[in-house]
Amino acid sequence: MLLPLAWPSMLSRVGLVVLGTVDTIMVGQFSTQELAYLSLGNGTFFMIILMITISLLLGILVFTAEAYGREDYKACGRIFHRSLPVVAVLGLLTALICIPGETYFLLSGQTEELSRQGGRVMMILGFGLPGHVIFALAIFFMEGIARPKPVMYGMLAVNIANVGLNYVLIFGAFGLPALGAEGSAWATTILRWLLAGWVLLYLFKSPTFAKFDLWSGITTPWKEWRGQRHLGYASAVGMGAEVSAFAALNLFSGWLGVVHLAAFGIAFNLMTIPFMLALGIGSATAVRVGIARSRGDYLDRAIAGWTGIVAGMILLAFIGAAIVIFVRPVLALYTSDPVLVTVALPLFLLTGYVLIFDGGQAIVANALRGLGETWVPMGIQVFSYFGIMIPLSYFLAFPMAHGTVGLFEATIIASIVSVVLQGIRFQRKAIGG
Repeated sequence: MLLPLAWPSMLSRVGLVVLGTVDTIMVGQFSTQELAYLSLGNGTFFMIILMITISLLLGILVFTAEAYGREDYKACGRIFHRSLPVVAVLGLLTALICIPGETYFLLSGQTEELSRQGGRVMMILGFGLPGHVIFALAIFFMEGIARPKPVMYGMLAVNIANVGLNYVLIFGAFGLPALGAEGSAWATTILRWLLAGWVLLYLFKSPTFAKFDLWSGITTPWKEWRGQRHLGYASAVGMGAEVSAFAALNLFSGWLGVVHLAAFGIAFNLMTIPFMLALGIGSATAVRVGIARSRGDYLDRAIAGWTGIVAGMILLAFIGAAIVIFVRPVLALYTSDPVLVTVALPLFLLTGYVLIFDGGQAIVANALRGLGETWVPMGIQVFSYFGIMIPLSYFLAFPMAHGTVGLFEATIIASIVSVVLQGIRFQRKAIGG
């Protein structure tokens, strides 16, 4: 049951990240300087805002899966309907928060030029956040009712369109100016809104969703869906801690210089596709565990959880090994700048090891949330990434003079701590402890 749910979920999430990967590759071929702007604008404060916002919606997935497991289709529809106004408010707020990006970067110690250009990229990407949040609602709802394939097909179409739109806006075509990093940001924003419009039309028109009564207008009293919101709060704090910690590493790399910032940006981008595979497996695992939990089946929920965890980490190990073996051809996709290649090469080699444990802890966290856990996985993630990774990263990068390599070394250590502690918690909780 895990594989039919997992592979469309994985491809949908990979599709979201491939948009950014194509941007990074094409901007990297355009200019190392523009690549640094994109890395700062997309990989620090914007990423924190994006991931926290999406994590706030995770309760939609878990509670929809539980209702679907009970065959209570109207309850699934009510979950979707009551989440719509929340999504609308979140989308508007996040767009507004992204506008003063330049100020954020100046306050974080970046140079004036990096702050100005990175801030513009962040602002443009912020304009697309309402569309992205709408699409995330649809992803979680359709995965919760075990129908993830339509989202996957939509992502495939958008990724094809992204290549052409990027070419026009980044390099300049048809008489348009070459916009570099800003062009990639505009392409992403346009496509996010197109995805949102398409998925809402699909949910409204398709007879497949008639039995869920999505558009009935029936409301649920605020206090009756407290559990859904609290699961989202805890998920957002946990994910926010992890992403904020990585954003801090990105800022540290900016202190080391433009080339180091660009190198960290492309190495981090390389990890995002496999990490989204892990999140796809994690979502499918949460659905399987949630369904088993709704039936009171202790053995099945333990099996469902560990199947997802082990399968995901094995897949990530194979991907990591492939990156290490083919590191130079992969690096050549991002840049031909010899200075950037020299700085980025050791980071690319370390990503193979980071993937296994960083992706693994994300899968375990989702398995725990499938059990209805809220604050424990959050607490472990905060401890691992804020309590361990940030101070250790600074120590290794600056006093120990490991540079950007030290940032990745600290990430490996913190992720191992997170996956072990969450794994112990899952085992105890799954068997009724």
